[in-house]
Amino acid sequence: MVKINQIVNELVEFSKLHLYLDNELDELYLTNMIIGELNLDSFIKKEVDLTKIKNFKNADYFSENLSLYLKENSDLSDNQIERKVTKIFGFLSPRPSKVNEKFFSLYQKEGDKAALDFFYDLSIKNDYVKKSKIDKNLVWETNFPSKNLEISINLSKPEKNNKDIAKLLVKKSSSETKYPSCLLCKENLGYYGRDDHPSRENIRLIPLTLDNEKWYLQYSPYGYFNMHAIILKESHSNMVINESTFIKLTEFVDQFPYFFVGSNADLPIVGGSILNHEHYQGGEHRLPIMKVGTKCEFILKGNHTSKLFLLDWYNSTLLIKGKDRNDVVDIATKILNKWRDYDVLENDILSHTNEVKHNTITPCIKKDGDTYSLYLILRNNRTNEIYPDGIFHAHSEYHHIKHEGIGIIEAMGLFILPARLIRQENQIKDCLKLNLTDEEIVNKYSDLNGNFLTMIHELKKNYKEETIDEDIKEYINNVCKNILINTAVFKDDEKGNNGLKRFIESIEF
Repeated sequence: MVKINQIVNELVEFSKLHLYLDNELDELYLTNMIIGELNLDSFIKKEVDLTKIKNFKNADYFSENLSLYLKENSDLSDNQIERKVTKIFGFLSPRPSKVNEKFFSLYQKEGDKAALDFFYDLSIKNDYVKKSKIDKNLVWETNFPSKNLEISINLSKPEKNNKDIAKLLVKKSSSETKYPSCLLCKENLGYYGRDDHPSRENIRLIPLTLDNEKWYLQYSPYGYFNMHAIILKESHSNMVINESTFIKLTEFVDQFPYFFVGSNADLPIVGGSILNHEHYQGGEHRLPIMKVGTKCEFILKGNHTSKLFLLDWYNSTLLIKGKDRNDVVDIATKILNKWRDYDVLENDILSHTNEVKHNTITPCIKKDGDTYSLYLILRNNRTNEIYPDGIFHAHSEYHHIKHEGIGIIEAMGLFILPARLIRQENQIKDCLKLNLTDEEIVNKYSDLNGNFLTMIHELKKNYKEETIDEDIKEYINNVCKNILINTAVFKDDEKGNNGLKRFIESIEF
């Protein structure tokens, strides 16, 4: 049984140590707020072990105990309990204005890293960023001779279907009247939540100005890498890639050179999971694409001070390096504008089907010293009868490992794979150990069919029980590599290399 009196006392002290509760009257006020939310008839103020509280790295101890208490002492559903716990952390967290004040004070005195670190630590301590759950994800790096990938089996992220993602762009009628309009809207700040929309009472936003527009910075509650940030537009409008995108990205790294930042593309299949609200992603992490070399340099005509390279990467990626922000943006804009309407049937590239656009770009930028590195991944989302999920998407033989759209994070080398693979890996090991036939496998494990049977046949060729874990991991590594090769609009062969060269030569720089 949860000793709720002790938990409340400890939570108040935790807030004083970690959530900037520093006023006696505020302490009394917030203590009574907690008592009210928990429907407590009595409460006794007691001293607690401050050493224990001071060493807490996150708020798990409190969220778990509060949830357990409510489960034992109320008839609330799991969703209602989660919302109530979030509400408690919401009013214990410093007000948004106070967070902004602290953030920008640190920014002015100590720089962007100190401000971003403060904001991240606060987002963990007020239970918005689920750091302990993030840390449970399985993460490893491939051991390819070059161009390594990072693989993560995410234990908290459900798979999303490309067709469901595309529907977000064509939502009609009553669904558009919901408040907030989506999970990225600024109106989530302090929102109490409902069964189909998570509570956001403990979220905090940092206001920014990018290309004379109002934007906000927050952290992702289930980040894919260290300090995974979301930068969202104030207005609810669809994703777009244009010249202003490149301006905003360069302005962001001018303000926060500690972070990289990038944007998903603006079309289904190649555009990530949220297309109906313009946003970017960034963080402290350096993604695999940022660690590889270049294959060649393209000579630019005109008075450009920046350089343009073809990156030595699996998909078709151009790299612009330069110190003049305007020059970098100008080159990127010329590439984008040409690519939007570029057709080359020899490489299966059609920019439009009637009025439907297919060509776009996934951009990402980092800044080292005074040098910008802007990565431009050429994308095309066309489908046909052979590839109904996308010609330049993961092909069907790989869908058992990864079926979702390949957005910016995967395109740059960090794969986010579904949690189901943990269960299926154990099932596969069982099938191999027992040497089951295909019929026996399907009868015992209904979801191990199709491509999984092919996978089991491949693993069976050199099966050894003592190496099977590494063999499965190596199989997954190669699938992820092949998926990135699928996404390349210009393949790394003679026809693809010639096609890419002709594309660059067609641009009037």
